[in-house]
Amino acid sequence: FKQKVSPAPTLREIAVHKIQEVTSKLSRTPNRYLHQFQEKLTAESAKVLLQEVFDKISNASNLQECEEAIWQWNEAKSHIRTHFELAYLAFHRFTDDPAVEAEHKRLLEEVEPVEEELNAKIRENLLGHPLRSDIEKKFGSFYFLQLKILQDSFHPKNIQIETRLHDVLSEYTKLLGGAHFELDGKKYPLAHFRKFSVSPKREIRQKSCQSYAGWFLKNKDKLEEIYDKAIALRTEMGKNLGYDNFIPLAYQEMHRTDYNAEDVAAFRQEILAVLVPLAEKIRAWQAKELGVSKTYIWDLDYFPSWQLGPPKVPISQQLEVGTRVFKKLSPKLGEHFEKMVQMNLIDVPARDGKAPGAFCMEIPDYRVPYLFLNSIGEASDVSTLLHESGHGFQVWESRRIQLNELTHPTLDACEVHSMGMELLAFPYYEEFLEPKDAELYRIRHLADSILILPYIAMVDEFQHLVYSGQASGVKGREEAWEELEKKYMPGVDYGDLGAWRRARWIRQIHIFEVPFYYIDYAIAQVGAWQLWVQSLQNQKAALENYIQLCQLGGTVPLKQFFASGNLHLPFEPGFLRGISEEIMKHIRIS
Repeated sequence: FKQKVSPAPTLREIAVHKIQEVTSKLSRTPNRYLHQFQEKLTAESAKVLLQEVFDKISNASNLQECEEAIWQWNEAKSHIRTHFELAYLAFHRFTDDPAVEAEHKRLLEEVEPVEEELNAKIRENLLGHPLRSDIEKKFGSFYFLQLKILQDSFHPKNIQIETRLHDVLSEYTKLLGGAHFELDGKKYPLAHFRKFSVSPKREIRQKSCQSYAGWFLKNKDKLEEIYDKAIALRTEMGKNLGYDNFIPLAYQEMHRTDYNAEDVAAFRQEILAVLVPLAEKIRAWQAKELGVSKTYIWDLDYFPSWQLGPPKVPISQQLEVGTRVFKKLSPKLGEHFEKMVQMNLIDVPARDGKAPGAFCMEIPDYRVPYLFLNSIGEASDVSTLLHESGHGFQVWESRRIQLNELTHPTLDACEVHSMGMELLAFPYYEEFLEPKDAELYRIRHLADSILILPYIAMVDEFQHLVYSGQASGVKGREEAWEELEKKYMPGVDYGDLGAWRRARWIRQIHIFEVPFYYIDYAIAQVGAWQLWVQSLQNQKAALENYIQLCQLGGTVPLKQFFASGNLHLPFEPGFLRGISEEIMKHIRIS
């Protein structure tokens, strides 16, 4: 008797198992016009789906035919993007899995170019359609504005450049996913650095900072090489569209329709004038608390008077407690969070092989969010869980919006949902932390929100200098970053880590992966502060306001979004000073 041996699973079969693990408890949202679901999306199957849409729009002779073609296109895009999102998520969850990496790479290299080219043809057809005025009345002018932005930022030559850029960024994700720093002979993933940066023992803070910075400095040449490649490719893309550099294209890709680089530069100046002095005041108080003349780089996260004990909730129970918190905060939000837990839509702990950082993404076919976290058993886990849940709530509340281009707000608006949730949940921090720690953490959170804005402005100005060519090459970037450190974070001493002062930007994922997506946090923080101030006056009304903002999705531009929540934009002269002074009243420093 000879036992039959099953063939070894292929890389594709291994990848499918890890990708479909996320959807095992989900059911697809019913579609009206698209029923050709692909278990394995190929370039040919994507072409068939989109070519059919193109032909229908081209041959449409009345509004009803146009409308049906647009809805079919919408469903086809959702289905295609679902494959991309799931592969992207799997790659970030398992950066050390060659099968998952191969599937992610296959979609980017084989399918995405076909999708982009045909989507551009369909957009061009719609924008110039004989029935456009009737179609626009049906679907709205803002929808057509989004189509125009996408079309204006498209160039056929950029399709292959984007594929090369994806390869470069995948190399970056893998490098960080396998990164470790060492402390007392033990290795830790980079995400665990937060554990030691708040240690009351200065030696541990210093050694962990040196080791953490040491990994980046050791790999600096490789990271600089990756960044140089990314800059060159993005610059080429901008020039293909007739721009001098990548900056105008970046703003288009961010869908910034009602403000520009000049507005952002003015906002940075406001931060410099208003918030840098407040940050200096907090840092001076911190140094006094530490008993030193100035704050060192390894002291930045440690405030003796705000020192917390470990959370009373272990990582394994964070979702259970999160469910309880959100149910108390709002029955509707509690229901949303409970569904995410039941559907296995949250990956909580940091671990080897998992990319650092945190994000929320939507899985379009299923119309559900997925939260990617890196919990390490520290108080900062609480803020991250609340932050990403805020993004998730926007996805749930925007499900009624069917058009892909209008489902998601711009990043400056969507961060109001996330940062706002961190603050609106203040009354319930005792669920995660001991009562004394919860009160300290609220104070610390507000202080951190003041301290982070100068750093955000610094990152944004750095990127403008880089992509405009004013900070060119490794040396140019080093000199620019060091000057910006002195400008936005004066008084911070780097001790024997002078090389880190010139290179600390290489730790910032956004700079590599999503250039110019960072000032959005500063804009949103000002909105989130205002939601919190509203909650101090009437928490129920503030929550209702918050949920209404979530329901807007991406149906309005930023200025209208802020106005809808009775929020002032930070671009308004003098407003930043008033709101930041209000926040400082709640930060107890002498």
